[in-house]
Amino acid sequence: MPGGGAEHHDPKTNLTVRTDRGGRVTQLEGPNSRGVTTRVSRMPMGERVVVTGERGNRVVSYGPNHGFIERRTLSGYLTRTHMAGGRLYAHAYFEYRYRGFAYARYVPAFYYGPRFYAWSAAPWGVPVVYAWSGFAVPAPWLGFYAGYFSPYPAYSSPDLWLTDYLINENLKQTYEASQGDQNPQPPGTAQPASPVLTAETKELIAAEVRRQLAEAAASTQSPVAPTGSELAPPTLSQTYFVVASFVDIVPAGTQGCSLTPGDVIQRTGKTVAPDGNIDMKVVSAKPGGCAANSEAAISLSALQEMHNQFREQIDGGLTTLAANEGNRFPAAPPTEARAVPEGTVTPVADAASLLADQEASANKMEDIVRQGGNKP
Repeated sequence: MPGGGAEHHDPKTNLTVRTDRGGRVTQLEGPNSRGVTTRVSRMPMGERVVVTGERGNRVVSYGPNHGFIERRTLSGYLTRTHMAGGRLYAHAYFEYRYRGFAYARYVPAFYYGPRFYAWSAAPWGVPVVYAWSGFAVPAPWLGFYAGYFSPYPAYSSPDLWLTDYLINENLKQTYEASQGDQNPQPPGTAQPASPVLTAETKELIAAEVRRQLAEAAASTQSPVAPTGSELAPPTLSQTYFVVASFVDIVPAGTQGCSLTPGDVIQRTGKTVAPDGNIDMKVVSAKPGGCAANSEAAISLSALQEMHNQFREQIDGGLTTLAANEGNRFPAAPPTEARAVPEGTVTPVADAASLLADQEASANKMEDIVRQGGNKP
C-alpha cells in the first residue's frame, strides 16, 4: 500500500488485516459473530477503536467502558447513547447535507437562561481552587499525560475551568482506549520540562468557549429542523478545536499520523474542497503523535464531529458548574433551564451489553491474527 504498509486478506476467516511499513497491525476488518462488518483500529500508542455497522446504525467503542450506540430515527434524526465511566446518557443530532456531503449537528437537550451563560463567561471575584484528581484517588490519565497537559491549580473565571474540563474529558477517553493494549506506554520517552499544551493554546480554546457560550445565550428557540435544503455546518464558524475522536491525517511529506482526543487543531481553510475536505493545522499534540504546525486536510464530517463534541462537553461542564455553584464554585444566578424537546433522548437500554459484546468480538478478531489466522 502507499506509504510502505500492506494489506492482507485471509479467505478462510474473511479477515482483512492492514499493517504499517514497520509491520504493526493498524486495522482489522471482517464480520462479527452476527455477520456485521466490524473494524478494529489500533492507534500509535495502542489505543483501540472498534466500529460495527455503518453510519445511522453502528456501535463505536473506545475501550471496555467507553463508546456509543448510534441509531437513525424516521424523523431524520440520529441518536447516540454514550457510555462513559459506567454512566449512560444520550444525545440527538440533525442530519444535513452541505455541498453533497452528509454531516450531523448536535441538538442540546436544554438551554440555560442568558444570565447563567453570562455568569459562565465572566470573571469570578476570587480564584477558585479545583482538584481534578478526585481528591483521594488521583486520575490515572493526568499522570499518564503529565508531559502534555497540566490543569490550572486555580481558576479566575468559569470559561478557563471549562477549557480544562474539555481537555480533561478527552484525555480520559484516550487513556481508556489505550487500556486495550497489554503494555500501554506514556507518550514520548521522557516527560518535557513543561507541558506541551501551553497556556497560550488554552487561551485560544477559552476564547472559543466564550464565543459558543454567547451563541447559546442568544438562542431563544429550538434548532431548525432538517429540511431538503443545504445548510452550512457550524464547524465553519469555529477556528480552534479540541480533538475528541481518533482521526488519521496525512501532512505533506509524511507517511501520515493520528490525531487523538486532547490534541488541538486549527481550521485554516475557509471553504470545503470538492472531495469534502478542508485545510487544518496541528496546534498541539501529544509526544509521539502528529507534529505541531503540520498541515493537512480533514473531512468536513470529522471536523463537524469535533464541533459537536466541543458543544456537548461545554454543556456537560455547565451541568457540573450548575450543580456545584455556591459550593465548589461561586454562587450563580438561577439557571432558568428550558428543555428542547428535539434534543431529549432516552438511552438505549442494552447499550452496555452491546458495547461489551463488541469488545469481545474485537478481542477474538485480534486473537485470530495473533495465532496466524487460525480460529481459536
